[in-house]
Amino acid sequence: MDLGFGDSNQIIGSAVATNLLRSTQAQEEAIQSEISKYDALLESHDSELEALREKRLSQMKKAADQRSKWIENGHGVYSDLEGVSGQHGGDVAKAFFEAAKKSSRMVVHFHRPTTRNCDVFHRALTELAPKHPETRFLKINVEGCDDVRESGSGVGAKYLVEKLGIVVMPTLLIVKDRKASHQLRGFDELGGREDFSVVELAYVLGGHGALTRRDDEEAEPKFLGETNRGVVGMNSLRMQFGEGRRGPRSGGFSDDFDED
Repeated sequence: MDLGFGDSNQIIGSAVATNLLRSTQAQEEAIQSEISKYDALLESHDSELEALREKRLSQMKKAADQRSKWIENGHGVYSDLEGVSGQHGGDVAKAFFEAAKKSSRMVVHFHRPTTRNCDVFHRALTELAPKHPETRFLKINVEGCDDVRESGSGVGAKYLVEKLGIVVMPTLLIVKDRKASHQLRGFDELGGREDFSVVELAYVLGGHGALTRRDDEEAEPKFLGETNRGVVGMNSLRMQFGEGRRGPRSGGFSDDFDED
């Protein structure tokens, strides 16, 4: 078969033809596989179709029950932990530990009202929370923690700041299975910019296992291809959040929480 490569390149032409043939055969096999599935459904007996239907209904019910449980535990909204700490006598630390018991995944924003950059995360997390009911999104106001002495409503927040080593505002703390697994300090892991998109934030959080990425959140952010931007090098972030990587990278805070 002469593909127009000339006598000197006939070997290359033959290789190209072989690859095209293999690709076509693979596509035909995939299509045939799909057709076979439909044929199997058409040939199924009523009992088999009913079994498939019952299985699907069971899966849907299980998913609905799980979602209801998440919503009951405060998921689906970005809420102020101080706002739910009344039942714990105003103790933010106690409310934090109780929340960690009920939710296997949390993203906790440590912020100060006087820090403008914190508003960026407020807006992003408010939009992100309803899209990811599998994760609980919380915020803790640490304003005035440095001035807290022996008593007062800020004692719990001060304890958490010291216990978890929160040193930068804003900080997003990722909690998984009652363990503080990672901290996003400022915007370093978001390209060093405050104009990141909610989708990009979801991608980064998903790379740490803080949430399950949706289909529209799987595209790698452009800033991961840049180098040496911000404190954290983007090349190392690219390795961390590469395709298929969904587990967390340790942030040095892997101890189980101890309420005592």
